[in-house]
Amino acid sequence: MGDILIVDDEAGVRGMLEVVLRRDGHRVRSAGSGPEALALIAEHAPELVFSDLRMEPMDGLALLGELRKRGRQAPFTLIMTAYAEWDTAVRAMHHGAFDLLRKPFDNQVARTLANRALAARERFLSQDGEHPTPVHLVGSSPAIQQVQALVEQVSTTDSTVLVTGESGTGKELVARAVHYASLRADGPMVRINSGALAPSLLESELFGHIKGAFTGAIEDRPGLFALAHRGTLFLDEVGDLAPETQIKLLRVLENGEYLPVGSREVRTCNVRVVAATNRDLSQMVQSGAFREDLYYRLAVIPVHLPPLRQRREDIPLLAGHLLARHAVRMRRGITGFMPEALAAMQAHPWSGNIRELDNRIQRGVALTTAGAISRDALFADFGSGAHTPVRPVDGESGSELTERLKQGQVITMEDEVLKYERRLVEAALERTGDNLTEAAALLGISFRQIRYKVRTLGLR
Repeated sequence: MGDILIVDDEAGVRGMLEVVLRRDGHRVRSAGSGPEALALIAEHAPELVFSDLRMEPMDGLALLGELRKRGRQAPFTLIMTAYAEWDTAVRAMHHGAFDLLRKPFDNQVARTLANRALAARERFLSQDGEHPTPVHLVGSSPAIQQVQALVEQVSTTDSTVLVTGESGTGKELVARAVHYASLRADGPMVRINSGALAPSLLESELFGHIKGAFTGAIEDRPGLFALAHRGTLFLDEVGDLAPETQIKLLRVLENGEYLPVGSREVRTCNVRVVAATNRDLSQMVQSGAFREDLYYRLAVIPVHLPPLRQRREDIPLLAGHLLARHAVRMRRGITGFMPEALAAMQAHPWSGNIRELDNRIQRGVALTTAGAISRDALFADFGSGAHTPVRPVDGESGSELTERLKQGQVITMEDEVLKYERRLVEAALERTGDNLTEAAALLGISFRQIRYKVRTLGLR
């Protein structure tokens, strides 16, 4: 149990929280203002402070600033706020508040947050002054340095993080950086792509299911929230969540409770969620496609990753980092990039962002046995700057097929696409001596994708 101080200028709020927290065995004091709170803190040194955001003469942000001056012995702080004050509340998170408690609050939510904060403070103090080593993001641009600074700044907070940005910008890497810089670094980190599964299957993956819940459920199975207990769950493509899943996710975020599929027994978990999306959730809220209360619960700490074309100064660093990794994996004695290759990478639009750059580097490594990677090894399929068309397997060009359509002749588009894919995959496999990893690099796809295509096209 812990020593807790409640700071709020409303006596009713103080009284309610005192009753709720004392039922859990906590020692609770209260103050009606910031100055009164500071006097009590100097005398009793609480472990946790519940502070209202709007107070006179000292608001919650100012009180938080004073508490942070106490260094490692400062109590952890939970900021109480309403949605109308959310922007200011987010600033509190950036300045070290552990989490937010939305007004009007649920008693169970307040109890859960109090217990989480006290446990996190205990872990923090047990580190003997050493923070977990953070994952450093590659890049020297101001944008990426701001992201890195934010990740480190909120390392002792426990609120949800929403990472936004185009596909391929490195959102999962930011999630890993958040996890390994946090007080949960020694706990598990698990990942799921919300857009890759049907809603019913996604709920089973997230919350688990019991035996007999549906056809094929032959045993109880824990979900990812159970597996991520005391750790972090990375929820990718959160904008693709179905409305019914959004409701269940909100419940977990607010009070740590969920129901496995087919069960009537409520389970609890202690999990930090880092969500990511390439969609505009605020616009989806306005259109009614995404719940407003869930959006605010996810976007406590928003992190935006700019596209690669907006931070071109990072391309040489990223390219060198990726080259070192792939050269070791493919056992290539490669020393770097030729000047024209670097110039071409700097000029390329990178619509696929870092993921596209990674595929190009894999291609370059696959086509280079030693020395420096040339421009052609990276961009030969682009010709002098534009894509070089590849003829379909039947020998007809795209324009010839188009002409047949203009003449009213029928073609089967699905068959033509399959023929086209087959020829590309066959050519890549022939060029690389049937090496799937190197062939995938040539085609700019993942190993999993080429393995699937080889099987479905009947090439193996």
